[in-house]
Amino acid sequence: MSRTLYSPRLSDDVVRALYREGQRRRMPMTRLADDLLRQSLGAFNEVSPSLHVCEEEPSVIPSREVDAA
Repeated sequence: MSRTLYSPRLSDDVVRALYREGQRRRMPMTRLADDLLRQSLGAFNEVSPSLHVCEEEPSVIPSREVDAA
């Protein structure tokens, strides 16, 4: 049984910043993004830095918010 995962679209300016920082650190931008998100999500969970995985599927997948700027 295959499972599809939600893959959010990142803003163009975020992608450019990740690319430049990845080049500076000499690492793939996908690994950089993964490291940054893991650090950020770990900061929310003060007891344990591990990620919390929800067992239930969300009833509605959130739509991408568009900035008016």
